[in-house]
Order: sequence, then structure tokens, then C-alpha cells
Amino acid sequence: MIHFLFDLDDTLIMHNNKHINYDMIGEDPILNKLLGKCKGLCYIYTNGTGSHAISILKNMKIIDYFEKIYSRDTIPYMKPYYKSFDDVQTDLSFRDPEPKVIFFFDDQLENLKTASKLGWMTFWIHRDHKKSLNYPYVNMAFSNIKDCLRYLETKM
Repeated sequence: MIHFLFDLDDTLIMHNNKHINYDMIGEDPILNKLLGKCKGLCYIYTNGTGSHAISILKNMKIIDYFEKIYSRDTIPYMKPYYKSFDDVQTDLSFRDPEPKVIFFFDDQLENLKTASKLGWMTFWIHRDHKKSLNYPYVNMAFSNIKDCLRYLETKM
């Protein structure tokens, strides 16, 4: 089974503000449809709080796609620390002991580097995605999550 681990801010949802007005966040029908086509289980893995993630996911009307939220208030370490990734991987193994692939989507290269060390498939979601050839720990790169999920839909 594939486990899809999505960072939240500037990966699943793009914004340029440190202080988010949750009322301005709404449904994205295209993203909603693409998440519904993921062939595996989806999770949020964020350095934000769980309540922050829940507010965004509810406003976007995509909360039902996610099995669990890994956040600063649910795991003892934060990204990019190796222990954080190891804790998440251990929890995923308890949830699904069968051999699996972990797809990890993030905008921060340092986080992708750590994930790569654990053998996760890394997806860099960033406006500078064309520079991904400079980073051997980036498996694939896209300017936004929708383009990435569209691509994966054609390959799965």
C-alpha cells in the first residue's frame, strides 16, 4: 500500500502569510477530486499544530481524505529531525504492517533530504521546482500539488 504524507502549508495549500485568515480558505474542487483518486492512505505531516491543520482541511472540505494528522502537538519532534520522520514511519508500520511505499510531499528541501534517508519517495512542491536536478534526494518536483497529483494519477 502507498502512504501519501502531505506537508500542509506551502505544499497542500499555498499562501504567503504567516497569519492565515481561515475564512479566506475555501474548497478547491480540483484538489478535492485529485485527493479522492489517490490509491493509498493519506496523512498530513506538518510542523504546524493539529488545530491549524484541521481548520484548513475543514475549510477546504478535504478533511475526510486524511487518516491522521502528524503535527507539533501529536509527535515529540518536528521536521527536519530524523527522529520525527522515524516516529511517523514507525506509526505507519503499526497501522499497516505490509510492505509499503511512502510518498512525501513538502516544500522544504531539508525535510525531503531527511525523508530520502529513510527511503521515502520525495516530491518537492515549490515554485523553483526546475532546480530539482541539483538535489539528489528529490525524486520529483512540481510547482504545485495539483500538477503533482495529476502526474501520479497517470502513473498509478
